[in-house]
Order: sequence, then C-alpha cells, then structure tokens
Amino acid sequence: MELYEIRKALMSGKTIYDLPLRVTYYARVSTDTEEQKNSLENQDTYYKNKILSIPKWSLVKGYTDEGITGTSTKKREYFNEMVEDGLNDKYDLILTKEVCRFARNTLDTLQITRNLLAKGKGVYFELDNINTLEQEGELRLTIMASLAQDESRRISERVKFGFNRAIENGKVLGNNVIWGYTKDNCKLKINEEEAKIVRRVFEIYAEGKTGIRRIGDILAKEGFYSSTGKKFCYSTIRRIINNPKYKGWYCGKTTEVIDFLTKERIEIPKEDWIQYKTTEDIVPQIIDEDLWNKCNEIWDKRSIEFSQNKRGTNRWNSRYLYSGLLVCAEDNKTYWRTKHRPSANEEFWICSEYKKYGNKVSCTNTELATLELNQIMEKVFNELIENKEKIKNKMLEINNKLQERLFNENIGVHEIEDKINNLEEEQKGLIKLYSLNKIDEDQFEEYNNEYKNKILEYKGKLIQNNAENISQRIEKNKEKIKQFFDFDKFELTSEFLHKKINKMIVKEIEKNYVSLKINFHLDLEMSEVDKKSICLGLII
Repeated sequence: MELYEIRKALMSGKTIYDLPLRVTYYARVSTDTEEQKNSLENQDTYYKNKILSIPKWSLVKGYTDEGITGTSTKKREYFNEMVEDGLNDKYDLILTKEVCRFARNTLDTLQITRNLLAKGKGVYFELDNINTLEQEGELRLTIMASLAQDESRRISERVKFGFNRAIENGKVLGNNVIWGYTKDNCKLKINEEEAKIVRRVFEIYAEGKTGIRRIGDILAKEGFYSSTGKKFCYSTIRRIINNPKYKGWYCGKTTEVIDFLTKERIEIPKEDWIQYKTTEDIVPQIIDEDLWNKCNEIWDKRSIEFSQNKRGTNRWNSRYLYSGLLVCAEDNKTYWRTKHRPSANEEFWICSEYKKYGNKVSCTNTELATLELNQIMEKVFNELIENKEKIKNKMLEINNKLQERLFNENIGVHEIEDKINNLEEEQKGLIKLYSLNKIDEDQFEEYNNEYKNKILEYKGKLIQNNAENISQRIEKNKEKIKQFFDFDKFELTSEFLHKKINKMIVKEIEKNYVSLKINFHLDLEMSEVDKKSICLGLII
C-alpha cells in the first residue's frame, strides 16, 4: 500500500492490523551471554507468531543482531541490511520491541525512520505504542528517542564512575594483554619468559644508541619474537618503554571515551593519568625504577627533537610533505615514506601495514610517488584558487540557507517553554488537591495523566524546535569558510598542506590506478545533507 492510502485508512478508524501489509521484524540484544541469546530467540519466535496470526499480514524474513550496542548503527550488520531492504521495497512495516532496541541515538532513529517513511515504510515500536505510519508518530518518537539516548548517557556515566573508583582502588582493568605479565583477578603476575624480553628492551634503549625501530631487529637476531611469531613492531616497543607498570607503578585512565555515542576514544595528557607506586601483589616490578626513568628521559628528549627542526619551529616544517596525511582506505593505516634504493632520488609512499607484513595482509594499494602527489596537489590548489570566489560563495549560500531553516524551526520556543511551566504548576496544584483529599484517586489519575501527556507533547515540540545559539553556529561556519580560502597563492610545504588538509584517503580502483579522496579542514556545524552539498561544491 502507498503511504497516502495507509494514512487515509488509519484516519478512518482502521488499525495497522486491518491493512494488507508485508511485515518484518527487528530484534537485538546488547551482549552475547546465554541469557541474552535466549532472549533473542524468544523475540524471534514471538514476532514470527504474531505476524503469522494476523490474517491481513504477510511475513517477511526478520533481522536480528546479537552482542552489539544500540548507540550506533554502524556495526549492526543485519540492521543495516534491513534498512537497505526497506529502501528497496522488500517490506511495508517493521515490528520492533521499543525505541531503545532500535537505536539509542536520537539522530540515527529519526534519520532512519524518515528515510524509510519517504519510501512508504513504517516502524511500529510495540511497547512504546509508536507507529511512524501515523501522522503524529514522529513527535512521540522524538521524545522517546531522546529519552533512550539520555538513558544511554547516564549508563555510560555510571560505568565510567565505577571504572574510576576501581582504578583508584588499584584494580587493573581492561582486557588488553600487557607483555611480561599475566592478569589474575584484576592483579598482575610476572611472566618470566616475556619479562626477559621486556628487560632486554630497556637495556638496549638505555644505551642511547639505538632507536625504537631498530630494537625489533636486534630482538629478532637474538631469537625474540612476538606472540604471533613476528618481529616486534614499533608501537609494541614504544608501549613497553612508556608503561610505568614495568617499574611497579599503577597506571590507569590513559585513554578516555569522549563521546558515548560514537565510542571515540582519545589518549589523554600524561599529567592527567592516574599513577602511583603500588604493592608487589598488585603490579610487581619487572625493571628498576631508575632504568625506567632513564629510558623515558631519552624518549622525551628524542620526541622534542623530532617535533622541532633546527630553527625550533613546529613539526609541520618537516621536509616530508605527506607525513601523517596519506591514509589507506583498506586498513585505515597511514602511509610511510620509502625509497627503493638508499641512493635513489625518487621518493615513494606505501601503506605502513603492507610495508610491515607484505602479502600477509589484504591491502593491495599501490605505492604513490611524491612527484605524482605534488602534481595532483598543484592541480587541486590551482583550481581552488581559480574558482575560489565561486566555491566560497556557494558554501556561504548553503550556510545562509541553514540559518534561515534553523530560525524557522526555532519559532515558538519561548511560548512552548511557558506552556510547559504553566502545565507543571497546574500539575503541582492537582497533587496538592489530592493530598488534601479534595479529589479521589480515580480523578487524580485521570487528570494527572492528561497533564503528563500534554507536558510530554510540548517537550517533544521543544526538542524539535530548539536550535540553540543559531547565530553563533552560522558565524562560526562563515569564519571557517573564509579562513579556508585565505590564500591567493601557495607553496607545497608541510605547513601549508597540514593547515588545509585533514587526510588523503587512498583506494586502489584497478591495478596501478587509485582514487585519492581529500578531506579538507572544514569542520562545519551543519547537517549531513548540508555537508554533502558542501562536498559537491568542492569537487574539482
């Protein structure tokens, strides 16, 4: 059925159970425990039986995800398959338990249901009694999705609080393997075979003659390899040298999740780590504290020297133009600079994963010559300069349209807030009447439910209409756009490239032919649709 026909039928008094619909279902559990798996099976059986029991409905295969978080839809294989199938007209309606099973991200929930609705496909959240095929469905969905997202945030905060208390009490958390130790009941025990290698790493580095990359070669010659039988890589040796646990110190909270929705984790500054000398039964010492301190003094000194050139300026004045910019699309690893022969003048860039492991990895990206990259960059920036005003004006135009839309959406915010405040005051008066026995329980329940529903309705409108600091957002965008185009000529230097480019994603299309996607430094505050319009403006 077409959406118009469905809504017409619903407005006439029919329910979704009276309509000839192709119906599927979505079930999800967030862990892979046996208990949760049983729950998933129960959901699967329940929805199949329910759909088959309704004469007008026809069953379409269901979709289930197990052991996956609800805050993001990116890694939910079957969820994404379901959305794709809906856009391809394989069903009319999705049955699901509740909003928080569907997604705990408000933006994901609204965006996905809107995309499906545009194709005439609805979602029925059974426990929440929300049907997106109905006219008022989105309003109620907005409220419930926001509540589900906030619940995820509060859970995340509670988990974080628990972790911090555990860290302060000396419990070694996390599932990561620490070379040289085994973990038992949140305490570390020395693995002597591995500890020999740890001590050797510190001995070599303390001499001050050998860089971290060469230590892996020395260990291999001495017969020491990683648990996978490979040569110790740079990152493993660096983590060994920098980890205070080896000198018997507790070290925790070195990283932090900065966004509970995306789960993005960042390394936090060293001065904010939780570090203290601990007892042998929690973190036993593998190397002498003086030796650890000596090695880390060498590390700190070399890091400073690396980040500065002879004139003392920042690291982007490095002679290597593309360091840190080129990223492999297949494995998300950076490209390394290389030469086929030490005496050769021609410089190439190759995926670091392929450089380290060769044919053992799936990456097939071809190498890129610096000369070719230089030619591409010259073409890109020359065309940007040539079409600068045209592209900049297009971007500003899109930004202004965003401003107009947000202002329109924000109309009536204060009026809505006033109505919510008035309703809450009236609700307080009702509670007072009930407490004084002026009204009976049935009357109280009836009137109180009316107040609650009206308050929820207005809060939903407020969520939809609230666009805080619109002018500031728009002005920030304008300033970022103008700053990006603040050049009339350019020189291919690291400083210039790193100022204008965030990363360059390399993907092989066919043998010896690659696509190069350039992400510029344009972190604009706008919707994904508007950002796509900006991207089109930058295609040259």
